[in-house]
Amino acid sequence: MIIMYDNSIKVYKANIESKTKSTAQNSGANDNSNANEIINKEVNTQDMSDGMTTMSGKEVGVYDIADGQKTDITFTKNELVITYHGRLRSFSEEDTHKIEAWLEDKINSNLLIEMVIPQADISFSDSLRLGYERGIILMKEIKKIYPDVVIDMSVNSAASSTTSKAIITTINKKVSE
Repeated sequence: MIIMYDNSIKVYKANIESKTKSTAQNSGANDNSNANEIINKEVNTQDMSDGMTTMSGKEVGVYDIADGQKTDITFTKNELVITYHGRLRSFSEEDTHKIEAWLEDKINSNLLIEMVIPQADISFSDSLRLGYERGIILMKEIKKIYPDVVIDMSVNSAASSTTSKAIITTINKKVSE
């Protein structure tokens, strides 16, 4: 079993090729089997890149691809709610278009993002990390569309909610005279 850390999540890789060849060597002193006998094993394992998906171009660094079924987006005039299912962090192109449509008339507003992450099945630190990762990815998507918008973000991991969601609200800018 190989333990790798992928994007600070522990990944267990158990599909190692099981071709093992054992060659026993004695310590040279006697021919009897001994508990302290040195045993050399040759283990042929798969190449680390085998079995892992190869990514190229803009997919490099993206570990989860949204398919439209993993997030629900609902919105009102001053609030957009993105409900996450599972531990997905990224957005599909369709979701990005929904966010862009909601943001069209919000150019002159500051945005507040509250990431709500339930702490029922993961540790407190993992819920904070997941909330900040999702929030930063969401802010990047918004900044691609409107680079000048001001965004504030908070993560609420002690919420009693059972669903993970991002709540985006608007605050009108105060124009200084």
